[in-house]
Amino acid sequence: MLDLLANPYHAAFACPTCHGPLSGEPLFCETCERTYLADKGYLDFAPEVRMKPGLGPFFLQDPLHVTRYEEQTRVAFLNIMGANWNDSLTPEREDDYLSAHIVPVDGPVLDLGCGAGRWTRTVVDTVGQARVIGLDLSLAMIDLIRAELPELCVVRANALQLPFGRDSLGAVNCSNALQLFPEPRTVIQEVGRVLKPGGTFTAFTFRQAERPTYRYFQSQHEKTFNVRSFRVDELTTWLTSAGLDLLDLTSLSGTLLFTARKKPS
Repeated sequence: MLDLLANPYHAAFACPTCHGPLSGEPLFCETCERTYLADKGYLDFAPEVRMKPGLGPFFLQDPLHVTRYEEQTRVAFLNIMGANWNDSLTPEREDDYLSAHIVPVDGPVLDLGCGAGRWTRTVVDTVGQARVIGLDLSLAMIDLIRAELPELCVVRANALQLPFGRDSLGAVNCSNALQLFPEPRTVIQEVGRVLKPGGTFTAFTFRQAERPTYRYFQSQHEKTFNVRSFRVDELTTWLTSAGLDLLDLTSLSGTLLFTARKKPS
């Protein structure tokens, strides 16, 4: 079994199907009698789930492409989706925002949609590797991040059904991933469920363009890659509905960086 279960925060894991407690090796849910294996070197909480169709998700799970993702595809995607042609949002500003705003309470810190680990490294540098759990659905990305950060706790799971108990995580980060999920509002509801009161939710995603010409350009990109952008008012509504208070919202070009905190019980 993985050393993962020797991690002091492994008790945060719960059945993603029924939220029941897990025990044993392999992990077993006595409530719904599901078993979760780690025979590939990581816990797989979504063995039957595949990523949604579309060119964007394809790029994130193609083993030949993921090694070029950070330096090539992500830069082009940021420019088009976020109108970042003048480099208003640089990698350094991304890192500075995350390290300044992720303020965990006691418990593990989840990097949701961790991908190849671009922002996971910043989370690790900020809170310490022993506290961090990386979560992704792409097998290719999981293989890459495990090679880059071999000591990191990494799990495969569906963001719509997070494998954690209620009020179990100290903080959640979701950088450049919210636009990929098929039901982002459900993902935010899940974040609200698993965060402990006082824990922070940091995220980086894309603002829906207001100018009609650029909105048309952006929408065609969304259709091609099966992604989406967001209006500020809808994100705020979703956060409030999930029990999260918006603390900060920074918009550079067409990007959105925001921080919310779980309300006290």
